[in-house]
Amino acid sequence: MNSHSWPEKIIEYSFYALFLLVPLIWLPVNSELFEFNKMILVYLAASVVLTAWLFKSATEKTFVIKRTPLDIPIALFLLANLLSSLFSIDRHTSIFGYYSRFNGGLLSTIAYLVLYYALVTFFNKERLFRALKILLFSSIFVVVYAILQHPTPIFRNPDGSFRGIDVGYWQQDAESRVFSTFGHANWLAAFLTMLTPIAFLFLVFSRTFLERLSLALLLIGYFFAFTFTYSRGGTVGFIAMLAVLIAGTIFVFRDKLASLVKIKYLPRVPSYLYPTKIGFFLLFVLAGWLVALYFFGNAFITRGVNIKAVTAKTPTAAEPALTSNVGTETGKLRLIVWGGTWEIFKHFPFFGSGLETFTFSYYKFRPVEQNLTGDWDVLYNKAHNEFLNYLATTGAFGFFTYLTLIITFVLLVLIYLGRKPASWQQLFAVSVLASSAGYHAQNVFGFSVVAIALLFYLLPGFFFIVTDGVSPAKIPLTFLKKPSFSLAARVTILAAGLFLILGIGASWLADYYYNKGVSSKNSLESYQNLKLAGFLRPDEPLYKANLGLATISLALNRGGAERKAKIAEGFTYLNQATNRSPANISIWHTRLSAIYQLSNVDKQYLPQAVHTAEKLAELAPTEPEIGYNLAVVYGWANQLEKAQKQLERVVDLKFNYRQAWELLISIDQQLKDGQALEKHTKEFEKYFPPQTKQKQ
Repeated sequence: MNSHSWPEKIIEYSFYALFLLVPLIWLPVNSELFEFNKMILVYLAASVVLTAWLFKSATEKTFVIKRTPLDIPIALFLLANLLSSLFSIDRHTSIFGYYSRFNGGLLSTIAYLVLYYALVTFFNKERLFRALKILLFSSIFVVVYAILQHPTPIFRNPDGSFRGIDVGYWQQDAESRVFSTFGHANWLAAFLTMLTPIAFLFLVFSRTFLERLSLALLLIGYFFAFTFTYSRGGTVGFIAMLAVLIAGTIFVFRDKLASLVKIKYLPRVPSYLYPTKIGFFLLFVLAGWLVALYFFGNAFITRGVNIKAVTAKTPTAAEPALTSNVGTETGKLRLIVWGGTWEIFKHFPFFGSGLETFTFSYYKFRPVEQNLTGDWDVLYNKAHNEFLNYLATTGAFGFFTYLTLIITFVLLVLIYLGRKPASWQQLFAVSVLASSAGYHAQNVFGFSVVAIALLFYLLPGFFFIVTDGVSPAKIPLTFLKKPSFSLAARVTILAAGLFLILGIGASWLADYYYNKGVSSKNSLESYQNLKLAGFLRPDEPLYKANLGLATISLALNRGGAERKAKIAEGFTYLNQATNRSPANISIWHTRLSAIYQLSNVDKQYLPQAVHTAEKLAELAPTEPEIGYNLAVVYGWANQLEKAQKQLERVVDLKFNYRQAWELLISIDQQLKDGQALEKHTKEFEKYFPPQTKQKQ
């Protein structure tokens, strides 16, 4: 194998490895088991592919890239992401992504685009179909694992929770909703929705009985696993996918169907309905799906949609409904979150608050109505609508470039379907369009994660490869004609590629030690692990913040000059964290925990605790728990009047916050403020009658 061919082989097999491993990988040793590891794998693949591509170009003294009709929309979309990151309220998060997932940050977008252009440049139809077969093979394990999670206790602890697995956000649904290797039922549902048209395509293209039977069983397995997710957003996506798949297939074969309709007598059974032909297996798949629906229902039947809860008026202090579950319905919650998302856009209309900064910006504009829902203290790091999420975090420019990218691709597929006679390429185009439709429909109620984002970026590449919609562009690298320059370029490329790969490996290892550090109950062990994590990734403010907390905890066990030195060291880490990521509420929470812990021992740090709590309240003005914590700090600092006023604000935000009312009455008593005490006691008894035990 010469130097011209082995880089192509590396690129080819990197994609095969990516399609095989991304759906499967999860590791129980990281701070986030699923998304983090999938994103690391994408970064590794993109780095290897880019290095091999550039090395090949330096060897051949020509950079080859294939142009596609989406080049301009992609360039505009990337520009919007760059501008959003530049003007972000937290550039670090915008560049690297929200910690533990990284998907959606600027670097992840660049990685996906590198993979897109490498795919269309180096893959032909044969390689593409081989890669898709590997993807379907990988999905077998995903499906089997999901089905096993549903009825059996194999993966469960005695209490019903899953062994060693982070079940995602809605832990109360873990008993009934499977998540396989994805960490959340909605993400698994979206993945299966996107793969279903591809599996149908291979079923149609298959030639042997065994192939058709295997693919039919796989499609039935998809539907069973999908059913067990009980994902309502996923179900919307699945319906959209199926509608496009059926409508598109009918459109492609419309002439043949029209000829059948003209026949006035009952036609003989067509050959494609013979038992060994495709029609039989399509009926077999349909029968399997109907069995799943009959015995297990679907998301809307099993979980339902409480329309009354979605449309109900939010309770108020004037008309309390303390026993109402209004707002616990996820539809109601999404409406509230979307209202806050719109407020973010209004305050950052051009370039948004910054890629992946929704967690931070939402706190600033969080609707008060959320305080009277079951999720009043839940952290939202996405808008639960991919389109609104882009609107809030990338502004009007990012939102419209995202829509332009989507609409342009859809139009290209529709134009292709309308101008050619029925062909296998057209059927392939229909499957790609159906997969995209399912992705975007479910994203109206959800958001993108690594496995489905990878497919979203590569689906247009699949289409252009199959329909010959690419055009080669060659850029001569004339400056490399000198042998010394060419050698230097290749060595530099290999060194840079190795640096990238080692850096990604260091990021994974840093998270491993970070997870050990924050999980440890031993102050010294926690400090040592976090110190190592910070060494491996000195740019990550989350590590610095937790290292600061661990350092101060360690200092409290020391005395004299050693304690003083450790406290100074801890503050250095805390300051580095807040300076690098000033809008990150999690980091400010960690800082407050560290300083509050310190002020319990030494009162001179109370002013800093007050300042930090005030900063948190400034970042999240409508979050009652943060406001309550500020009142606690005021009380601890003996600033009782401020504590009283702060608690009055808190109970205005959440009138059924029992703990806040009790502290407010206690503060009234300490201040000997009889008028306030009488007023607050009456209000407390109004919301919490003595004979009734109300849940906070």
